[in-house]
Amino acid sequence: MKRLIPILLACLCLTACHKNNSYKGLWPEKSISMDDTLILNIDSIFGAGDFPSKEEMTKIGNAFYQTESDGWADTYSGWYVQEKIKAVATDRELCSMARFSSVPALRAFAFSVLAEKRHKACFPIVCAGIKDDATFSGPSYDVIWTWNVSEYMISTSLSDSLFSPQQLFQLDSLIAFTPGLSHLDFQVWSSVRRLSDTLEMYDRIRELYLEGHDNMLVELAQYKKESDKDLFIAALKQYKKGLDREGACRGECEEKTNFALAGLKNWQDADFIPLLKEIRDYELKRRYIDYGRLVVLFKAVMAYDDDWAYHFMEETFETKQAYKKTMYPENLYKAYYEEPERVRFLPIVSKYAEKPHDWDWHHSNEK
Repeated sequence: MKRLIPILLACLCLTACHKNNSYKGLWPEKSISMDDTLILNIDSIFGAGDFPSKEEMTKIGNAFYQTESDGWADTYSGWYVQEKIKAVATDRELCSMARFSSVPALRAFAFSVLAEKRHKACFPIVCAGIKDDATFSGPSYDVIWTWNVSEYMISTSLSDSLFSPQQLFQLDSLIAFTPGLSHLDFQVWSSVRRLSDTLEMYDRIRELYLEGHDNMLVELAQYKKESDKDLFIAALKQYKKGLDREGACRGECEEKTNFALAGLKNWQDADFIPLLKEIRDYELKRRYIDYGRLVVLFKAVMAYDDDWAYHFMEETFETKQAYKKTMYPENLYKAYYEEPERVRFLPIVSKYAEKPHDWDWHHSNEK
């Protein structure tokens, strides 16, 4: 990993087409090294000195407790063990635990303690561990979340604003240009979006989509390249993949269609219209509706902002079959008010749209 990072950054410098000079000075002067925090056999510290015994450690297992309470007026037994580690571990031991513990939950826990301290080692630990796809459970009250280690570390770092702009640029570059990060699908997408403000990312975005990051369709649509049209048409045609006859998801369902629709609000082309109609007609007949799909479908259609789009929306809500699906009016409301409003559609919105019951709660903190 120590050698990989500067190679990736060098490749980025050579292959990326810069939009402006704002990236200058953001490259690190030295490669990232974790050698100074290495402790061999880090798991052997348990049972030594004031550290929890190996018997106590079995109470944790592969869980990182996010809360003291189990949600039932009791305390997780593993919580006390975590607190004991937090009290006695040195920074050097925490750094080593975050990188080299054999237990994924302990790697995440140790990192969380370092993040609380805003320790300078957080950045190299995150960079060195971006391929750590091992999972752990994260009980919080009576709910149990599942994380992978690198996802947790990155999310914690960003939510706590641990990194400088220079470090964030370097981390984004590493995430966006490292292959094989399917476990970081959302983080890859976020990094690409941030980098797009500085670098020309089209070639890498297309590569990422072909590598299996379906959410890259949203970014790819902004380039409106004729050579990509077949990719979008193929994705739109997969709207029934993974669904049974009534439209219920059985196992792993295909999301390419939804990502394609989300992207098409930035790309209006007559070649997409037949499939937009086909998807709409399928949703009208489907018993188990994908409400998220309805929102992105309505946004994609209204983005055409012409007579065809108006009649499309009008037809959708005029049929008795459609109006019986009580959530359709709420999704029309979301599609209209979550994006810049298109005045052409206001008569339809005023006539049919219903405000979601939780709209005010979700948007109460927006300015």
